Amino acid sequence: MKRESFPSPVSEVLKRVFSKFGIDKKIEETKLLRLWPEVVGKEINRHTHPFFIRGGNLFVRVDNSGWLVQLSYLKNEIISEFNKRQGQKLVKDIYFRLGEINKSKKEEGKSVLKEEKLKLEKSELDRIKKDLRGVKDKAFHQVLRRILIKDKNLKKTL
Repeated sequence: MKRESFPSPVSEVLKRVFSKFGIDKKIEETKLLRLWPEVVGKEINRHTHPFFIRGGNLFVRVDNSGWLVQLSYLKNEIISEFNKRQGQKLVKDIYFRLGEINKSKKEEGKSVLKEEKLKLEKSELDRIKKDLRGVKDKAFHQVLRRILIKDKNLKKTL
């Protein structure tokens, strides 16, 4: 098979690698989480925290039941606005859950994922190691490893 250009542009190589490991999807999901304050505005953002997205389902913590009920009525409008801004249907549904919202003054303007210190089991770390066997570049390997560990930890908090 003949290559069209040599060497391949770094952007093309990264696209293929990100796609292979599912990182491109995680990047899009992270962008969606960061869009939350912009889409819902300051008042709603003060009472909510989007903490996870999977399969087009966005999970949002809400600090009290009054806001949860109100947001349930606004759900379709919020979904439409997200998809309009992204130019594609990335958010299919939103699940609101009661929970504690800890936002400092600095964080109120933007959604910040709170990293929780969770330990992964040896089997999970072995799986990540196995998945990254083919990545030869040491620095890139470390970056991908950190991303996959953070992803596993985030899924545990759900």
